[in-house]
Amino acid sequence: MTTTDDLKTAYQLITELLLNPEERDATRVNMLQKRLASELPHVASCIIEFLADPVSQSRSEYVQTLELSPTCPLYLGTHLFDEPSTCSGIGTSGRNSYMLEMIGLYGHFGIELNGSELPDFLPVMVDFLWISLESSVRDQVALRRWFLERHMQPGLKALSESLTKYKSPYVKLVSALQAAAEEDLRLIGDAPAWRAPDAPSPNDVSLPILTADAKGAERATGCMAELEVRA
Repeated sequence: MTTTDDLKTAYQLITELLLNPEERDATRVNMLQKRLASELPHVASCIIEFLADPVSQSRSEYVQTLELSPTCPLYLGTHLFDEPSTCSGIGTSGRNSYMLEMIGLYGHFGIELNGSELPDFLPVMVDFLWISLESSVRDQVALRRWFLERHMQPGLKALSESLTKYKSPYVKLVSALQAAAEEDLRLIGDAPAWRAPDAPSPNDVSLPILTADAKGAERATGCMAELEVRA
């Protein structure tokens, strides 16, 4: 049976492989890959296929496909929402709301973003998944399930379709992440995911951390990067 440690290994390995090949820690990749082979072989097989392709080690492929004016950016929101046509539309765009929800989720689990990346940057999202595995006490209303089903899975599907179109080997890495996410959901079980009410009544109990206030909107338009775990 899959354990949280198994998923943690998978998520940590995938995060490492989502880095530019020149920035990957080869020793760490090998260690995590060996561990994953016995824990989640179907996830490991996707990663083996990815690493077997020489292009997976190519810096130029990574930069061209994922990083610099990319054809398949690692920001999942760009695959799910159209870019606003005017500056005034940025604050009310679908992607902005999507990112605000994620900032709230990260904060609920004691995680803050800082630096130069946005909350829908895939390595940040995967880091959140393994860090939050150790915070089940904060997940009494299945927020992780909501994150996986609402934010992660739709974005991965769209990213996978884009990578397939351009015949990128990174589609195998996304397949590994999709398989890990399915295992995560199975581990969560039948607990219903928390859902934001469309029109809260006076008797509804909401989570303030997921409320998009003006301060949150300002933070979402800036660049954010590393995950910082608060005690």
